[in-house]
Amino acid sequence: MTRTTLIMVVLAALSIVAAVVMRPGEVEAPTFEDTGEELFPDFSDPNAAASLEVKEYDEEQARVRGFAVKLEGGRWIIPSHNNYPADGTERMGKAAASFLGAAKDVVRSDNPDDHAKFGVLDPEVSSAEESGRGRRVTISDASGKALVDVIVGSDVPDRQGFKFVRYPGEDRVYASKLAPEISTQFTDWIEEDLLYLNQDEIVAVLSNSYSVDEQSGTVTDDNPMYFELDSSPAVGEDGQPVSEWRVAAPPVFGPDGQRIDPETYTGQAVLPAAAEIPEGKQLNASKLKQMLGAADRLKIVGVRPQPKQLNRIDLLSKGFFVAGDASSPRLFGNEGDLTLYARDGVIYKLYFGEVTYAQGEQLTAGGAEDAGEGEGPAEGENARANRYMFVTVGYDPRFDQDSEDPPAEGEVRGKARADQLAERFDRWFYVIPDSSFTQLHKLPEDFWKDAA
Repeated sequence: MTRTTLIMVVLAALSIVAAVVMRPGEVEAPTFEDTGEELFPDFSDPNAAASLEVKEYDEEQARVRGFAVKLEGGRWIIPSHNNYPADGTERMGKAAASFLGAAKDVVRSDNPDDHAKFGVLDPEVSSAEESGRGRRVTISDASGKALVDVIVGSDVPDRQGFKFVRYPGEDRVYASKLAPEISTQFTDWIEEDLLYLNQDEIVAVLSNSYSVDEQSGTVTDDNPMYFELDSSPAVGEDGQPVSEWRVAAPPVFGPDGQRIDPETYTGQAVLPAAAEIPEGKQLNASKLKQMLGAADRLKIVGVRPQPKQLNRIDLLSKGFFVAGDASSPRLFGNEGDLTLYARDGVIYKLYFGEVTYAQGEQLTAGGAEDAGEGEGPAEGENARANRYMFVTVGYDPRFDQDSEDPPAEGEVRGKARADQLAERFDRWFYVIPDSSFTQLHKLPEDFWKDAA
């Protein structure tokens, strides 16, 4: 081997050694000091949660929408909806518990430029991109201390059940196993049983489907129809008396509080008569049962607070009218009213007012200027029709069939129940879906069917 050849062999060997030494090795993913820690280490008791606030960007309305629930004075209220009572205990517990034990499973980025991509932009930042804003959830205790404060973003595409999250005001984004049970739907937080009414307790119905001409102020088809549940001597399979609905004359009572029998009455006053059954027809009791079932299941889609001093202008704006003199005023709804008599003397009266085509938060909570009242939806829109309802509750001992029997322990009935209900309803105008209105509002011809 010549000297030149030897030198070339040595140089080649050194090159191989250098290449092996300088070959890049496998680089491990960086481990951050907080990986695996709990997102909210000081939050361990869901019962400590006393308020919930959610803020998110509504792309359709191009604005930030807020929803809040709060425990105040021992009761849950919805501050974002004029402090309407909330049925919040169970739902708040689930919402709070869904954040317990949530961890910083994976750090995804420390770069603020990635926030829009992960959907964790602060919803209240006006310069943020609409598509990249997250939902900010804040849960606080009774002292106002935040137990949870986080921006929840998009689902993590490569990890099922994970979401991108970020602390407000910080850059770091985590992937966290999280399934927030947070609803911002007003109807999910309220008492489902609006009227606290059991259809089996209703013993009489007065339906009046008149209409009010707003231009002239006149009332047409003011023709109340009264129906009573009449118990026969027969006994059913359940051992209870068999009851059937019948057409009756609206009751009139004498000075002694006893109901006047039209057949034996000899006085001068003209007593109201029972609705006349058309020839070849008979009462369709199923329509009454449908009406009572709708009242029992009645749910609302929105509320509006009543002012402390309710006046005619407030009523008129929602489709309700006061007629008569100050000594005997009478309230009318745009599309009639319905009176339900319970066996314990509690009397419900539902007035049906103006139509509204409002949508979203404008429907559930209203605003400075309620939109879409009384007019059809704007061209190109498919807004649903809903209707205002005004509720009054009273007590009449003459209708109380249980007054002689003492109530069971803890049972509230009669005058006490009426007072509780009146306090509940006296603060609000309600908005009900049109489907409920059509079941509650019956025309006279709806009550008849062909005679058997």
